[in-house]
Amino acid sequence: MVQRSNEQRELERCKALLEKPFRAILTDNRKMTWEEMEYICCADRTEIQEFSSTVLTRLILSLRMEQSDKVYIPNMQHLCGMTGVRDALEHKLIKGNDVERTLQILITLPIRIGEGALAIYTSNKNTQIRQLARSYYGFCSKAEPFSFVMQDINEPFNLWYPTTFHRLCSWHRTQGHPTPQLLSLADNSQNEDKKALFISEIPYWGTEKEKRGVEHYLASQNQKCCLAAIHALSIIADPRSEQMLIDNYNRQFPQAKRETLLAIAKINTGKQTEFFRQAYLYSSSHKTRAVALSCLFNYGEEGRRIFHELAQAGLDDNRFFMQIISSNEQ
Repeated sequence: MVQRSNEQRELERCKALLEKPFRAILTDNRKMTWEEMEYICCADRTEIQEFSSTVLTRLILSLRMEQSDKVYIPNMQHLCGMTGVRDALEHKLIKGNDVERTLQILITLPIRIGEGALAIYTSNKNTQIRQLARSYYGFCSKAEPFSFVMQDINEPFNLWYPTTFHRLCSWHRTQGHPTPQLLSLADNSQNEDKKALFISEIPYWGTEKEKRGVEHYLASQNQKCCLAAIHALSIIADPRSEQMLIDNYNRQFPQAKRETLLAIAKINTGKQTEFFRQAYLYSSSHKTRAVALSCLFNYGEEGRRIFHELAQAGLDDNRFFMQIISSNEQ
């Protein structure tokens, strides 16, 4: 209890001195040297390392969580090196101390350590540790960063995997390295969740050819893949995909129909007011009709006009929902 209280007091002192400069370093999109970081901190690395590695790790980790995608990863790597946090975490793995938690921290930051400190855990008997180590391996390996992604293509994954995979692709993109062929991974995986995950990452890291290739999953019997494809196309927002979404609409299950409506609204060519009107008039699902109305309301002047026509007609029990939507009109 006393040790925890002392650590908390040390953390407060550390935050008072370093939280603001650390935040500035992590959110600056210039790759900084240690000397530049020391200048911003108004302290050299020896002074900074007077704080315990545990406290420094907690501070940097909290800033990572707070700033999320605003963090410039090359500066995270340098800051963890300057503060001694990287060496401390690597030492824990070498000694086998608190391995699972250490791997989680390394993945969250994420920073590179030596492959040797990690290699032993990629075949660990503990499933959680093995999966974490294999997920993290991609950050540390320059030669084959996605080797375990391909080896484990059909294996189930833990809760960390989707976030880790996204950050791994982001890491290599910022470093100017190639990302994996996501559509090929999706096509070859037998695991439904992984197929859907690979599809969902295509808008961010896929090639133009892969982005166009997402369309063929609209007809998938795998509901997770179908939903992932619709969501991916809504992010890509390529007008060329609009007709394919429409063509597959009537054969979709209810949730996929609603996601299709939202995707077409997001693509927003301004040509589909009649499609939304028909979806509203002929859907047997109250939820789907509500989504169609919402799409109409936000689909330009023509969409708003048709929305008000339907509101005045008062065709069914969506009248109350129409009133709610209309109340947001400026």
